Amino acid sequence: MENNSFITVVGKRFHYIWLRDNCLSSKCRHPSSFQKLYDISELTAPPKPQSVELTDNELIIDWDEDPPHRSIFPISWLMSHAYDETAGKASFHSKIELRKQQEILWDTAWIEAHPPEKHDFYSCSSQAWVDQLYTLGFAVIKNMPLSELDNFLSSIGPIHYTEGGRFYTVKSKPGANDISETGYALPPHTDYESYMYASHLLQFLYFVEHKATGGDSILVDGFRVAQDFQKNHPDYFQILVETPTQFQQLYTEWEYYYRRSRPIIELDIKGKVSGVYFGHSHACNWDIPFDKMEKFYEAYSQFFHYLKSPDYQYHFRSEAGDCLMVQNFRVLHGRTAFDANSGPRHLEVSYVAWDYFTARENFRQFKHLYLGD
Repeated sequence: MENNSFITVVGKRFHYIWLRDNCLSSKCRHPSSFQKLYDISELTAPPKPQSVELTDNELIIDWDEDPPHRSIFPISWLMSHAYDETAGKASFHSKIELRKQQEILWDTAWIEAHPPEKHDFYSCSSQAWVDQLYTLGFAVIKNMPLSELDNFLSSIGPIHYTEGGRFYTVKSKPGANDISETGYALPPHTDYESYMYASHLLQFLYFVEHKATGGDSILVDGFRVAQDFQKNHPDYFQILVETPTQFQQLYTEWEYYYRRSRPIIELDIKGKVSGVYFGHSHACNWDIPFDKMEKFYEAYSQFFHYLKSPDYQYHFRSEAGDCLMVQNFRVLHGRTAFDANSGPRHLEVSYVAWDYFTARENFRQFKHLYLGD
């Protein structure tokens, strides 16, 4: 079906201006980077096709231009980039959205009914832990040698540098810079993104040793907590969405004092929860209008009770060689208290930007559209 401004291909409508702007020819796209060279803003009138040919495999358009120009679109490419909401094959955008829809927002009851497996470093399929990371927000790989940790992280993306370097050692020590370097219990929290202007992070907690009494790992699905919190306390939920909350971290050893204000619950443009940022030990000195302070404390305290509730916490024992991966903007992590004199508990902690992880997976799924099979 043709129209003056669009054409329908396999049930999907495409505007001619969109097709001209996204021409795949070497004159319009750089041949190796596929970055756009053509400048649609230079047109003095909407683009018009001189001729259109639709085959089983291609859409061929000769444009009414001087000099003449031809665009050739594989049907598979068009279907993968379709933006029309009418029925048809899943597009690139809908496949990415499908990952979001496949998220399982879990609580303790769900975890007990569906115990997550630890994926063996030597025998597991990478797709297995990747899928679990997308759906549950965390995954564990066991039996990973410390010597392989750097290569494993680097295969996903560049390692995110912190004040401690590429890896941050966490074990009990005198004169600790952080509560994590003591035997205290750590309530569920997120790292860095609450008090730093950092992108979404994929966090890696690698257990070098764990012989201490106590120190069990705790995970909480922040998205599930936020969902239930919104249902049960809509007014409090809105307060945490709308109120910038100050978080801070002081490092005396490195002489850094991080401060950031951001809402505890973040929504995307569709109004869905896209981030939960919380760390009670970092939430200090709030600069909230006087007449809103008491109500904010009510909302904050109630949300913290949810995070600490056994109904939402997944407790498990991590062993040496375990690499725990968490979406740092969704899944909060913590630990039970441990006796530092009962044995060592040594972690190496690192981060990779979540964008690198998703970009790598996008490349694997969609490279055939640009590079061929």
